[in-house]
Amino acid sequence: MKPSPETMAPLRSFETKDDIYCYSLAKALYYAVSPLTVGFYAPWGRREDFLLNKVESYLCLEGWKKDQLEEERTGRKIRKCSGKDLIKLIFLMTFYNPVITETHKQRTNIRYCFIRFSAWEFAGSDQLWAGLVTTLCDGIENCFGLAPISIYRAVSRKTKIIDAPLKQEWVSKKFLCLPLWISILLAIFIAVAVGASIFIFGFPLGDLSGNILATAQGVGTSVVGISLMIALKVGITVIKNVIVTQKGTVQRKMNRTDMSSQLGFMSDVKKEVKTITSFLQLMEVFQRQKIRIVLEITNLDKCMPDKVVGVLNAMNILLSDSNAPFISILSVDPKIIVECVESSDLLKGMANNGYEFLNRIITLPFCIPKMNCETKLSLLRSIIEGTDEVIRDKEQEQTPPTGVNTIDMPTEVKCSDDKGPNAKKLIDEALGYFFHERMRDYITDNAVHIKRMVNTITITIRLMIREVPRSQIQPRKVTEWVLLATQWPCRLSWILQCIEDEQQNISLEGQQTDSSYSGTFLWDVFEKALEELNAIKTSLKQLLELDGDPEIFHHLLRENFTVEDANFFLPFTVNLDTSIKRQMELLRGSNKMWESKKSNRLTVKSLLNMSVNEVCEEVSVKSFINKLGFQEENVQMYKQKIKDNNLNGRALVYSDINEIKNVMGMALGDWTLFSVYFFGALPSAPIAPATAPVIGKQEAP
Repeated sequence: MKPSPETMAPLRSFETKDDIYCYSLAKALYYAVSPLTVGFYAPWGRREDFLLNKVESYLCLEGWKKDQLEEERTGRKIRKCSGKDLIKLIFLMTFYNPVITETHKQRTNIRYCFIRFSAWEFAGSDQLWAGLVTTLCDGIENCFGLAPISIYRAVSRKTKIIDAPLKQEWVSKKFLCLPLWISILLAIFIAVAVGASIFIFGFPLGDLSGNILATAQGVGTSVVGISLMIALKVGITVIKNVIVTQKGTVQRKMNRTDMSSQLGFMSDVKKEVKTITSFLQLMEVFQRQKIRIVLEITNLDKCMPDKVVGVLNAMNILLSDSNAPFISILSVDPKIIVECVESSDLLKGMANNGYEFLNRIITLPFCIPKMNCETKLSLLRSIIEGTDEVIRDKEQEQTPPTGVNTIDMPTEVKCSDDKGPNAKKLIDEALGYFFHERMRDYITDNAVHIKRMVNTITITIRLMIREVPRSQIQPRKVTEWVLLATQWPCRLSWILQCIEDEQQNISLEGQQTDSSYSGTFLWDVFEKALEELNAIKTSLKQLLELDGDPEIFHHLLRENFTVEDANFFLPFTVNLDTSIKRQMELLRGSNKMWESKKSNRLTVKSLLNMSVNEVCEEVSVKSFINKLGFQEENVQMYKQKIKDNNLNGRALVYSDINEIKNVMGMALGDWTLFSVYFFGALPSAPIAPATAPVIGKQEAP
């Protein structure tokens, strides 16, 4: 149980904020009363497994310290399940019952058995929660050994956990008012005595002596037979538990599909939990320390909703026993779990609010805070050092190895290798820019995103040195561009689509791209199309959730990149999903489609920029009579209502369509044509008012 030097090394001082939080949680868990369920909450990419390892290390270290104090106080060492201690454990397990004394209750040294259940590994099974039970059984067998728990299952029916104010920790089992081990020795002595008598005296000489010897022989044979049968039964049970583990038994019963077997299976699961609890209490008395099973449930937020609910229900089964020494740590993204609970068919009518359902299960919520700058830089440094072999390999600028045909190498590549820059120097400079004071606030606290940026920078620079001169490669801008594409994929894709549409529009009109537009800052492009993005943000809701803080995006984008820079970096941008930009293109529409539909309806983009007078011009006699067939006197009335109510383009886009209808006071036909022209869709059909049934009349079929 003593932590290794490698484990204790990072725990000697609190290097980061993560260490402080993990140490505080470990302290709380050490003194908490089991059973306990911890909600280890963190968004995706917050290094939950890494932080769980830290919590484990602190718990082990705390337990080891308490063991040292307990050994100094009592002068007795903590027992282990090996060698002589294992033989003694088997003897006590067979012939004695453990006693939970007051001395044991006051012990503060705790041994932790960590069992990590990755739900993703069992996602393909029909009953995911059954995998939780099998993992628990397998983990306990690995922690304490297969022999002790197999023997305990064989003799567990005759083992009782005694909770009484006694001083001794072990009480002998009784048989015929005698200690069990004395009864067995007495039976063996009688059997040996009878066998010796038969061997010495041989067959009986008379009727009386014959009857006595026959009776003694029968009694001895019966005693020996019963003893052998009991020993044989126990031996067979132990061998069976060794060969066919409880994990295999659970898996075999899980494969049955009939309802009766499923009900029996749930009962067996409950019995197994009680057996494990009793075994752990026995081990606590034997090892002179308390034991806690820490069940860590990870990757549950990657499973289907019904399976998520099944695991949560299984946790309730495991924790239903008040004496169960279990600490369950549910490491999940709460947002995803809540959505799974609310969408699951198994909890319809029971968990309309997923947060309330979690609050019924979780005893101790622990939300992992955001990383501070020191923690992010420490993580970034470890990631860069971990990829040292990848990003700092020597450039192969010398003669190719034997067997490589240089004729097959592209000419550009050979020239770039001979005259181009050293990739190592550029990569080091780009990665070093992450540690600049200006960049610290821009780096995300998502470990996966940080790894992506480090890996992407190495690829981006290696692509660029093959295509462009060294003077055009700016490592600082490469780092910032990769960061933009990683943390704001939706907004950056929107900007790139706006640039593409504008350039396509200029090309269709037969003009050349103006140099002034190439010098336009990307923030100006984004700000110009911001209202259009806001108008369709409902359709982009899921994509916008991929982006980081909008304010940081504004500070990073402002006066840093131009349209020319975007066109330069776009061929080397390998970390931006093109399917996101494709959705922008479909929503926005190409310039050609806009021009073809302009005669029939307005676009959102053009409507947003209209003033009140420009809206009135659209609602002119010429437009509405020739295009839509409005009457001239009605058009004049509609224009006056637009002026009276200050209905500019923004008001038409953002106002409720029914309110606009009421203000305009249009007839049904005019309102339909108006909606198609300005909003591009037919108005929603009004809901028919409910009518009371007429008594005495039968409805038509």
